[in-house]
Amino acid sequence: FKLLHLRTMVFSFTLSMYHFVIAFLFELRKRKCLYLLDKMQVDQEEGGQQKCHAEHTPEEEIDHTGAKTKSAVSDKQDRLNQTLKKGKVKSIDLPIQSSLCRQLGQDLLNSYIENEGKMIMQDKLEKERNDAKNAVEEYVYDFRDRLGTVYEKFITPEDMNKLSVILEDTENWLYEDGEDQPKQVYVDKLQELKKYGQPIQMKYMEHEERPKALNDLGKKIQLVMKVIEAYRNKDERYDHLDPAEMEKVEKYISDAMSWLNSKMNAQNKLSLTQDPVVKVSEIVAKSKELDNFCNPIIYKPKPKVEVPEDKAKANSEHNGPMDGQSGNETKSDSTKDSSQHTKSSGEMEVD
Repeated sequence: FKLLHLRTMVFSFTLSMYHFVIAFLFELRKRKCLYLLDKMQVDQEEGGQQKCHAEHTPEEEIDHTGAKTKSAVSDKQDRLNQTLKKGKVKSIDLPIQSSLCRQLGQDLLNSYIENEGKMIMQDKLEKERNDAKNAVEEYVYDFRDRLGTVYEKFITPEDMNKLSVILEDTENWLYEDGEDQPKQVYVDKLQELKKYGQPIQMKYMEHEERPKALNDLGKKIQLVMKVIEAYRNKDERYDHLDPAEMEKVEKYISDAMSWLNSKMNAQNKLSLTQDPVVKVSEIVAKSKELDNFCNPIIYKPKPKVEVPEDKAKANSEHNGPMDGQSGNETKSDSTKDSSQHTKSSGEMEVD
């Protein structure tokens, strides 16, 4: 049984090899025939072109000197023959297949969008935390620098030493335990520092801005006092003002002057380290109050005087004869001058 099976396998293999060889030889013969046919066709075409070229195109021409030269048509034919001998060019269309990229599912896409939003929010919170930390550090450095310069006159030595220790402790805390703290911790730390620093800063700002505010208020009081003095002297610019209202203005200016002098005297008695008696905001408010109370009264415009029609007509009639009289007088004066001139001329002639 095994021997029979082996023989069957050998026979099948031999038969398949025989069919393969027959098919291979047939294909080879077919390709050879096609090649020979193509070659014969090319040879026939080349022979026909050469024959046509030999019959109709002379290879040589005689120039004007009598010498034989090769024509331009012959050169073109040679280039054409060389091109034909190179062989045929066959174009084959290449197949192109397109495949779409796989898209993400809607659930997965929403998950990615949500994660992106969380990361953006986390970056924003981290930036705010760093900004709060930097604000504390900046306040420590800036205020400590000002303590030794512009703020030195507005704080006592004891308070300066105490505040310097607080600033130094805050700086050390920033680089140790406060290196990575939530935003609110830095905000609270900054507010705690400002409780010590803002009173000193307020004293400095009040000292710098108070002279200008007092000067502006004093100028306005002097201006109103000049108007009151002119009103008392019967100045025609202010003779239309109401006496009762001017009495109110005079009383208000007197009170404002007393208030200003008392505040200035009290402030001059204090040292720079003490809180001011009067703030700049109070002085500015007093100045605005003075403008609102006095200006509508002292700058009240004069009422327009309307002349009655009868009086205006009478004035026009009265001015007419005066003009005529003036003309007659001018005429008589000119006549008199002329006669005097004639008389003087006669006297000159007599002489």
